[in-house]
Amino acid sequence: MVDRSQPGERAAAEARGILRVVRALRAHEHRTAAGVFALLVLAYLWPVLVGGKALTPTSLLYQTPPWKQLEAPGVRDALNPQLGDAIALYYPWDALARRLLHAGTFPAWNPYALAGTPLWGNFQVAWLSPFSLPLWLLSLNYGLGLAAAIKLWLAGFGTYLLARELRLSFWPALVAGISFTLCAFNVVWLSHGVFVSAAAMLPWGLLLVERLVRRGRPADGLALVAVAAVIQTAGHPGTQLHVMSALVLYAVVRAGTVRDVERRQLLGRLGLVAVGLGLGSLLSAAVLLPAQATSGEAIGIDVREHHRSIFPGSSMPLHVLRTALFPEWWGRTSETLTSHGPANYRERTFYAGSIPLLLAAIALVSPGAWRRKAPFAVLAALGALIAVHTPLQSAVYRLPVFNGVQNQRMLLWFVLAIALLAGFGLQRVLEAPRQGRSWAVLAVAALLGVVAALGAAGGEASLGTVVRHVLKRSGDPPADVLALVSAVWWLVLVGAGAALLLLIRRRARAGTALLALVVALDMLHFAHGYQSTIPRSATVPPVTPAIAFLQRHASEGRIAAFGEVLSADFTTVYGLRDVRGLDVPQPTKRYDHLWVRVTPRDDHREISEMTEQGPKVLGLLGVRYVVADPQWQTPIPGFAPIYSGDDAIVFRNRFAVPRAEVVSGIRAASGIREEVAAIADRSFDLRSDAVVRSAQLGGEPLPHGSSATAAGTVRVTSEANASVTLRASLARRGLVLLDDAWAPGWTVRVDGRPARALTTDVVLRGVIVPAGAHTIVWSYRVPGLRAGAALSGLGVLLSLAWAGWLLLRRRGRSRGR
Repeated sequence: MVDRSQPGERAAAEARGILRVVRALRAHEHRTAAGVFALLVLAYLWPVLVGGKALTPTSLLYQTPPWKQLEAPGVRDALNPQLGDAIALYYPWDALARRLLHAGTFPAWNPYALAGTPLWGNFQVAWLSPFSLPLWLLSLNYGLGLAAAIKLWLAGFGTYLLARELRLSFWPALVAGISFTLCAFNVVWLSHGVFVSAAAMLPWGLLLVERLVRRGRPADGLALVAVAAVIQTAGHPGTQLHVMSALVLYAVVRAGTVRDVERRQLLGRLGLVAVGLGLGSLLSAAVLLPAQATSGEAIGIDVREHHRSIFPGSSMPLHVLRTALFPEWWGRTSETLTSHGPANYRERTFYAGSIPLLLAAIALVSPGAWRRKAPFAVLAALGALIAVHTPLQSAVYRLPVFNGVQNQRMLLWFVLAIALLAGFGLQRVLEAPRQGRSWAVLAVAALLGVVAALGAAGGEASLGTVVRHVLKRSGDPPADVLALVSAVWWLVLVGAGAALLLLIRRRARAGTALLALVVALDMLHFAHGYQSTIPRSATVPPVTPAIAFLQRHASEGRIAAFGEVLSADFTTVYGLRDVRGLDVPQPTKRYDHLWVRVTPRDDHREISEMTEQGPKVLGLLGVRYVVADPQWQTPIPGFAPIYSGDDAIVFRNRFAVPRAEVVSGIRAASGIREEVAAIADRSFDLRSDAVVRSAQLGGEPLPHGSSATAAGTVRVTSEANASVTLRASLARRGLVLLDDAWAPGWTVRVDGRPARALTTDVVLRGVIVPAGAHTIVWSYRVPGLRAGAALSGLGVLLSLAWAGWLLLRRRGRSRGR
């Protein structure tokens, strides 16, 4: 048969055939990469995904009363004291959210912490994050592990796809993905959940920004909307800010390096990036606006500034950058209780792999591909310099929005940039395996390792101690032993890198495959032990006799604790109402003003020492029972032991007020200091007196009456998550006080008619009621939720309209062909 087609048609057909082959090959490589990352994550999280353990450091609870006497199997494995927030905050928040959702209750209010605090407004619960679905749908303990696995897989595969979009071949892209999957940021924050929820989406956002800047396809803009929405609902404002700002910075730098694009066209593409990020944020308004609305009166930024001042680890010294080479220079808290090194440094380790770091250095000293490498060089430099104590870090802290987050965690930029630059470095090695610059990098790296080893040698550090510590990491070895171990490990990996580069000269495929395997093993070695795992059966410690006592008397009032006893917020899991907690940005500034009258130390999670006015103020907050260590021997006026056991001592507070009461002696105060001073006054009677903010009265006269004369009775008749119903009977007009925290969003009705809600006794709720029998209903509506939901709905409509336009345009093009 004679082919009568024109030469041009034949060439086009051949080109399409070649393109189909290339696409099929690339699809096969993508599936292979997806499988590799699944295996890597499975290897790391095998105990959680298959082995019946939970990714939560609940083992820490067994170190303190009332669980200290318990010896549950496996709870002491990989004990990491620096994961305390995961159990003190995130786990109980998730447990409460899941409980309410499964009960069909909208989770508006949390009655179990800080005498009541907004729950939907607690952004860190990550209500609308897709990563929270395993937590809500599956058992919480397995859901936490599965969600962690999904995040790590997305982090690695997204980095791989980004590298391929940057025109790197399969193996360099795979190495980049392996490096970022188990980099320091993802590993040390994994059990906190919300941090990695945002970080895992960074490579996906960069992938879409890269496509938009280079190609300007509207479909990529719509995909960026979805990615931005996932980032903005992740649940950690600081990481979300860092990820979104990285996307903006990348778009700007990449726009300055892209070729063959007119300026007007480039501005249009940057506009698509801006629209994608903005519309994604609009979709998230249903959680963003309530979080903003409920944080208006909270201590928020003040707490973070305070923490930066009291914790040296919050501002990393410059020499912490050495952890990019020697991640265990000061040891690991998961394996030793050593105090070597900067405080809290382990949460901010810069490690992205030794061989990836070498390859990144090769990329930076090699010519070519600088238009694609430049944005990552910028991200690496800024991420490192902002994360440690430098003038640049101080300048960033002065910027709006950035002044309210921990910018040390911007090291996320650094580790991702190192991973991508490692891909460029390996690509250069494959293209020019004999270049001398690679060997120069290896020589400098070896020299650094030798200098570090010589500096650490001596004292108790010897080859024998190094070997023993590598084989059995335990105890509290001296600092020089830890440093020498880290330096030796670096030298071993540098030697392995040199050997692999030699192998790549002769057998490129085998050499690169082996190099990827070594990188994976190195990252697994680094990640091992940072996160605590515990048998699922022991995730929630059993109810001890002291907890059982408190549960039986839960209706009588709230609880508190002396010292590190009965971890604050974890009491939520047992259904106990606590006045402690630190649900940042909560508590409110008003609550903080009152709390300093309880304990002089500015810590809302524990009462380490009590002021003279402490028992009275705790009584004002409804605290009837206080838990202490079973060895507690210091008597406290106003507290009498009512339970004593091997697990704890429980004291009864004689100052505790009832949940609701009718007050006859009312004092008006003009400001917070006057309010607190009135309560601290010795003549102030908690059971008959109250302080009311005069600004809230609006000219309405206060009820008159004697403190000695009973004004009436009141009781709670029903209660739901966002409402409390009282039945009151008053002999004369008076103030009915509810001993729950006030917050914006609470309103009150008396006999079905709106009444003026008063902030009473600094932080509580009250309403003036006329004489007679009345039904009082307090109701809570999440501030900003209606407006946020409306904006999210608008975002959905705009996204659907965008998708519809793309579909119509595609159909039009198909018909045109």
